Amino acid sequence: MTKHCDTSGIQSFLDKVEEAPDSPLPRSLRSHLTFKSPAVYIYTSGTTGLPKAALVNQNRLLTALAVLSSNGVTSKDVMYTNLPLYHTAGFFVGFIGPIETGSTIVLKRKFSASQFWDDCRKYNVTVVQYIGEVMRYLCCTPKRDNDKDHKVRLAIGNGIRAEVWKEFLNRFGNVQIREFYASTEGNIGFLNYPGKMGAVGRVHFLHQ
Repeated sequence: MTKHCDTSGIQSFLDKVEEAPDSPLPRSLRSHLTFKSPAVYIYTSGTTGLPKAALVNQNRLLTALAVLSSNGVTSKDVMYTNLPLYHTAGFFVGFIGPIETGSTIVLKRKFSASQFWDDCRKYNVTVVQYIGEVMRYLCCTPKRDNDKDHKVRLAIGNGIRAEVWKEFLNRFGNVQIREFYASTEGNIGFLNYPGKMGAVGRVHFLHQ
């Protein structure tokens, strides 16, 4: 983590970290924790009625955090997150994940297909996160002469169709796409390690 960022408008909170005491936390605060201990509750839409609180344990949290590091994301990267932080993908992969890797986070209030690439150029983004039809929405925007003029090298997410995958690469350049599959209420996750177009992937190494 650094005190200064080369990206305009981005501030570091390292000074807040430095103000915290450097003495180790008492073991009593975490001695009772196991991989199965609760980490956080994520509210999902559920099948009926009001949203339901789904329990995410420590192992699932650790697994989600490993998505970025296992795909080569480092402290030198700038990650663009425009997904809601009250859902697993945006909160774990798009927010806590970059904190774990020491990356810079660019938080967007909401997704905008028309502003997406302009934001990436403005903030020197190198990693983007997507879900569902985001990639298709980007491919449906009017073509520009500078479509390949960006620093994005990696896109991490899930739900991209094979034909959209191909169209995205042809239009926006050599961006590595890494798919993963998981659900808040599920008990296993998959990562497309080789980047095979259209594949869901293999069982996450922390689930093996």
